[in-house]
Amino acid sequence: MDKQMKQVAAIVFGGIGFYFALTHFQVLAGWIARLLAIFLPVLVGGILAFFLNVPMSGIERGLQRAFASRKKNKRTKWTRPVSLVLTFLCIIAVFAVGVSMLVPELSRSVMAVYEQIQLSLPKLLDWMQQSGIDTGMLEAQLALIDFKELLGQVANSAGTVMGTVMGAVTATVSVFSTALFSLVVAIYILMDKENLSRQCKKLLFAYLRPDDARLILHVCNLTRDIFSKFLSGQVVESLVLGSLMFVALSLAKLPYASLIAVLTTVCAFIPYVGAFISCGIGVLLTLMVNPMQAVLCLVVYQVVQFIENQFIYPRVVGSSVGLSALWTIVAVLVGGEAMGILGMIFFIPCTAVIYTLVREGTNRRLERLRAAAAQTPAEPETPDQTPEN
Repeated sequence: MDKQMKQVAAIVFGGIGFYFALTHFQVLAGWIARLLAIFLPVLVGGILAFFLNVPMSGIERGLQRAFASRKKNKRTKWTRPVSLVLTFLCIIAVFAVGVSMLVPELSRSVMAVYEQIQLSLPKLLDWMQQSGIDTGMLEAQLALIDFKELLGQVANSAGTVMGTVMGAVTATVSVFSTALFSLVVAIYILMDKENLSRQCKKLLFAYLRPDDARLILHVCNLTRDIFSKFLSGQVVESLVLGSLMFVALSLAKLPYASLIAVLTTVCAFIPYVGAFISCGIGVLLTLMVNPMQAVLCLVVYQVVQFIENQFIYPRVVGSSVGLSALWTIVAVLVGGEAMGILGMIFFIPCTAVIYTLVREGTNRRLERLRAAAAQTPAEPETPDQTPEN
């Protein structure tokens, strides 16, 4: 079959497939959903491996540099599994430390708020009575409320919700099995990522044109590099900001320093919005203790945030993705509108990938246009007036 016949056959079968997709959309959607359900553990495992590869690669490079002078021919045999185990241990340790710091501090904060309400409520009622405000109905409603029990329920709500969610997840066999198989797939991908990469390159160059294969590889490598830099930089920036916030609040002798620092570390993963959330919660908690300290808390928080934005974030995260402030804000707005908090976080590296590809394509096109213009001979100038005989 010659090239022209292949093109005709591709157009005919493509038209038939498009017509079938339009007339049997529900059937096609069911097939796609069934196919995704079958390969869901593989897809989730690939995504999990993509994110775990960032800390794992850093740990593996550190181990190889540390033991480069010893047993050079054997270091790659054990550094890979050791780095994978250390990655899981680090994730578990970070999660355990965060929970151990957040839950007790949250319980203490709730009890402190309860005590402050008990002290401030009579003063508030006296002030309302002196101002001529009828507080009879308000006092009757407040008498029916057990604030201690209510705040205790609020303190335990996070653990109750998490326990309910985890119980529902583990009770569902399909979800639990999917998570387990996804973890196994991620481990196998991470342990044999070089071989998988080589196989994918062979398939691309075997069934695609060399230019198309190289373009796909370039996009994949660019996505990996940008996401790796963004995730690693965001983690470092969040830890540095949380530590600075804890030190500054402790030096200012403000309450809830550790709780606000943990909230700042977690919320720092949400660009722009996270700072307002953690600052608002911190000021509100401090306000329940002392209004003047709430003002000081706001000032200290903004000073630390300014220092971090001016000196730390540009060096750690800003230069990693190569986006200007305008495109970063656009990515946050579009991502938040499309996918909520996850979109606000991950649309920044996605926008950086698209921005880099568009910039490279534009530069290549301009270079070709300049080269073509340089090779085109200049046309002779046409005289404005014909010479007289």
